[in-house]
Amino acid sequence: MLSWSVIEYRAKYEAAGELNHVKEIIKWGADYFLKTFNSSADSIDRLVAQVGKGDTSGGSTTPNDHYCWMRPEDIDYVRPVTECHTCSDLAAEMAAALAAASIVFKDNKAYSEKLVHGARTLFSFSRQQRGRYSVGTEAAIFYNSTMYWDEFIWGGAWLYYATGNSSYLQLATTRGLAKHAGAFWGGPDYGVLSWDNKLAGAQVLLSRLRLFLSPGYPYEDMLMTFHNQTNIIMCSYLPYFSS
Repeated sequence: MLSWSVIEYRAKYEAAGELNHVKEIIKWGADYFLKTFNSSADSIDRLVAQVGKGDTSGGSTTPNDHYCWMRPEDIDYVRPVTECHTCSDLAAEMAAALAAASIVFKDNKAYSEKLVHGARTLFSFSRQQRGRYSVGTEAAIFYNSTMYWDEFIWGGAWLYYATGNSSYLQLATTRGLAKHAGAFWGGPDYGVLSWDNKLAGAQVLLSRLRLFLSPGYPYEDMLMTFHNQTNIIMCSYLPYFSS
């Protein structure tokens, strides 16, 4: 999301003297992601899903990441590392983040290409090893994931922006995928962009693509659908007025 803000408002960040600062923040996060899997490889079979332990039972007396909130630099107790082999949602979201960051750093060709390579590897892993990262882990207690279809659209859209490879746009505009992600049925959290649901953000991103780049056939039908859904969501945020 921070990368997206720089992509849209880079000139504003620069005018405020904050462009280098925000790029430092994005790079810190991107570099961390690159350390959680073999980012130099073309394919992977695992990534680090969690560092630390987050017991939220309320009765724990053993120090953990929820027992006492502090900077990682100040933590002196052992923090376990949890790997996952089937975590489509997490991997696709990380791919989206790296792809977006690669656009921010397009003036640094080597680093931008490194981010794109990592994004491709993660997205391929997310598609091949299907599953939710929180299944069977303690993350289900505090950051449970309900699906991964929305992350496929989100990740595919960002990878298209970063690479121009039409296969990613083809995936992101697949009607069946949109249906699985809940694009046509709504729901209690429909229209809310959150850590668990990226559909609203993906629809805005793809609407932007339709408005400014207009890729046309065979993507227009689904892009128009996403655009219409975005309009409906935006109208739902506004109060009704009677003339």
